[in-house]
Amino acid sequence: MAAKAEGGLLVAKGKAPLPLKSVSVDAQVRGFVMGLRSTLTYSNDSPDPVEVLFRFPVEKSHAVVGLTAVIDGRKIAAQVREKEEARAQYDDAIASGLSAALAEEKSGDIFSIALGNLPPGKDAQIQLQLVGELGVDAEGGVRFSLPSTLKPRYTPTGSTDPLAPVPAGEEEQVKSGTVSAVSWFRLTVEGADGVAEVTSPTHSITVKPNDANQLDVRLSKELDSDLVILVKHKSPYAPTSSVEPGVGGEGTGDFISGSAVMLNFFPTFKKDEAACEFIFLVDRSGSMSGSFICSARETLVFFLKSLPEGCYFNIIGFGSSYEKLFPRSVVYNEKHSEQAMKHTQSMTANLGGTELLPPLEYIFGSPCLKGFTRQVFVLTDGSVSNTDACIRQVRANVNTTRCFTFGIGSGASSALVEGLAQAGNGTAEFVKDGERMQPKVIRSLKRALQPAMTDISLEFKVPSKCVVLQSPQNLPPIFNGEKLVAYAVIQSKAPFKGSKCTALLKGKMLGAKQKYSVPFVLNSSAPAPSLPVIHHLAAKALITDWETAQKEKKSIVDLSVESSVISSHTAFIAVDEESSEPVSGSMKTFDLRAKGWGSNRSSSCSYSSMSDEDCEDVLPTMSAAPPPRPPKPRVLPTMSAAPPHSAPKPRAATNKKIRGAPRAVDAEESDEEEHKAMPVQMKETLNELCEAELEYELASWSEGEGQERVLQQRMEKEAKQASSDKMAGLATLTSLITAQQVKGSWELTASFAQLIGKPLADLEAACPIGREGVGPTVWATVLAVSLLRSRYSSQQDEWELIAMKAESWLKKQSLPSDITLQKLFQDAQKLLQ
Repeated sequence: MAAKAEGGLLVAKGKAPLPLKSVSVDAQVRGFVMGLRSTLTYSNDSPDPVEVLFRFPVEKSHAVVGLTAVIDGRKIAAQVREKEEARAQYDDAIASGLSAALAEEKSGDIFSIALGNLPPGKDAQIQLQLVGELGVDAEGGVRFSLPSTLKPRYTPTGSTDPLAPVPAGEEEQVKSGTVSAVSWFRLTVEGADGVAEVTSPTHSITVKPNDANQLDVRLSKELDSDLVILVKHKSPYAPTSSVEPGVGGEGTGDFISGSAVMLNFFPTFKKDEAACEFIFLVDRSGSMSGSFICSARETLVFFLKSLPEGCYFNIIGFGSSYEKLFPRSVVYNEKHSEQAMKHTQSMTANLGGTELLPPLEYIFGSPCLKGFTRQVFVLTDGSVSNTDACIRQVRANVNTTRCFTFGIGSGASSALVEGLAQAGNGTAEFVKDGERMQPKVIRSLKRALQPAMTDISLEFKVPSKCVVLQSPQNLPPIFNGEKLVAYAVIQSKAPFKGSKCTALLKGKMLGAKQKYSVPFVLNSSAPAPSLPVIHHLAAKALITDWETAQKEKKSIVDLSVESSVISSHTAFIAVDEESSEPVSGSMKTFDLRAKGWGSNRSSSCSYSSMSDEDCEDVLPTMSAAPPPRPPKPRVLPTMSAAPPHSAPKPRAATNKKIRGAPRAVDAEESDEEEHKAMPVQMKETLNELCEAELEYELASWSEGEGQERVLQQRMEKEAKQASSDKMAGLATLTSLITAQQVKGSWELTASFAQLIGKPLADLEAACPIGREGVGPTVWATVLAVSLLRSRYSSQQDEWELIAMKAESWLKKQSLPSDITLQKLFQDAQKLLQ
């Protein structure tokens, strides 16, 4: 049976984790925004009161806007307060024997909660409410996702950043609690009549309409991994506006009482390719081992083959150190492309930890090529503790370099991935398990090949005596066909009704002025929503703006308290003041730095004196329950640090924290003993598949059943692929694309014939142009493009630029007067049928 993932609240008492009894998630999608309520139920089965500390990831565009603790049946609603005030209130409550909860941001995408003085033998519920913007994929689908894990921040050597749970170089065994899978999940999609389809690339779902013009989305089985749901609208690129009436009555002039407007622009303009230098910065840290590095290699093939002739490029791998393919960027030609392909195919995850700042400093320390725009593509599965320093480095060079980012898997930090893209006038993409990386990278490459609309501003036509508060106040550049989201809160001292308004978007594109408008209607008499999603998101965007600009603390705190959206200066605080008697006993608290299950903490110990390392980086909401067994120590899934420039070696899971490890084992349980216990078929497979990344992946599993799982998955995947290829009589899409030349053509050779699935003699005999000169090359190129269109139509986003380059080359070739490209493609289609 496959080992289950783990995580949850962390405690010290008796080395027994506090069990997560159930998790429910109720979410709603309305246009391009979502609201979500998650309820987590825990139970303290120990004889002592406990303090439990946990964290969970929140995407940068999302905000936690509500927290309620239910302890022993008493409901405690949290309030937003200035952070130091909230911490002091929490400490006072604990010292008085009262139960209390404190929640705050630890960084831009980590939300931390401490629940103190949970009475012995009692249950506790944590109810969280979130709102957020939803991204749009290449086909116009709105993307709803739920992450399942949160990786610890990798700390570069010498760093003193308190956010990292484990300092670089320390080898600590980390214990975590068991959890249950999400026991109840529902997603409601508003406006069913405007929805074309609802799908999921990660899970099996059921979708049913109801009488309220909604779609109810349910999972076909328990949720134990990252979830992605795509909602495709019938008119996905139409500019839209959503108006949300104020809360608490119009006319007060407050932020929350004004009408909030969400504007979605999808401008289109002429595409003009720019001369570019492309630098692909790929994470080769230990945590990229296995499927991540394999996907990165395949993606690099698509990326390299999609580059236009005449550009410059380089590939830099980074980990604890970084490696450059070329000393500096080189021109994209056949020789350099072949070198890059060989480098890509041999690339492994052997560079240790995740230190992104040094390669960024190297890139920006080198002068730009004259006449070329520099485009940096950052691909990573992890996160770093010096996120702000990395973002500052990109922002300082935004006039010369654009930055496009890709977060892979559950552990990628949205603060890092989105922050770098925003600072670098680029875009951010996230790739969850079950999704392909290639279309996302190629989509970003398309953006990089065109200039962006810049100097963006908004003008509003609203009733007189109204004040418009726009957020974000600094709008990012817009790429052709990409969505821009902006908010406005319309404040007025007097009510208004049915007022027709307009938002006008202005910008410049290669010096030419661009204008786009979106209408909206204000009506102060409309009923206020139960959850003011747009108000919350407008406040989140404005708070982020103010924090970036380092506006005075008081303004940020005031808006945070009024809107119930916490900032870096505020926190949620809830105190159980209705308890009939104080909680007695010595409270136990998990302390990661103690290299064990923690130490006793007296009731008078100050929370504010605790470091961030005292909390554990795990997500309690999205994991699956392990099979029944006596409790065992657990190892927290995370990244490991392999020595630079060396192939990773198998290591016992008790020595390092390794991504994917299901549990720890006793020191005497060696890898050799596990290997002996493996079935003969598994041993043979291991010998056949002894690549570095497979060996590294096996090392991250500490028991025989874990190794069996890895090997079994590999065997099943290869068997499925081999069967598919044999039935189709052709090689993979990657093989076909790898065979393309830099100029865009294919050669008619025996190896090419194998890719097509036809004998070479038959392809030569069918060539309408003849067997001399450029004729066979033209014919092979026509066949390759035809094959892409017919057999790989569902992956068009991945090969579209490759086909465009081939077609451009074909148009430049001289053909006999009686032969046209249209006729060649018709002949090729007949041959391939």
